[in-house]
Amino acid sequence: MKEVAHPGPQGERWTVDAVEDSPLGPVVRLEREDGRTFTLPLHALPEGLREGDILAVQEGPDGVSTRLLPEETEARRAAAQARLDALNSQDLDDGEITL
Repeated sequence: MKEVAHPGPQGERWTVDAVEDSPLGPVVRLEREDGRTFTLPLHALPEGLREGDILAVQEGPDGVSTRLLPEETEARRAAAQARLDALNSQDLDDGEITL
């Protein structure tokens, strides 16, 4: 994984944007904290990852390591669901869509 952008000494958080099939096998589209996206082969990342998961990325003496952050992922999913629920519960009796 050395060919990917190098995380800083404190590490980074990457978000799994999509898991896709490609001619060379399954790939994962990842989004960095700065919003840039890139792809890596699925086999280079932790087993069991899925769209929306958060990965901790750390550069060390043996290269770049990644690990799933299930608690952070769940907290982010719960916050997104709460925002969606709040939007869906608003009373809009006039039939107009407010952007």
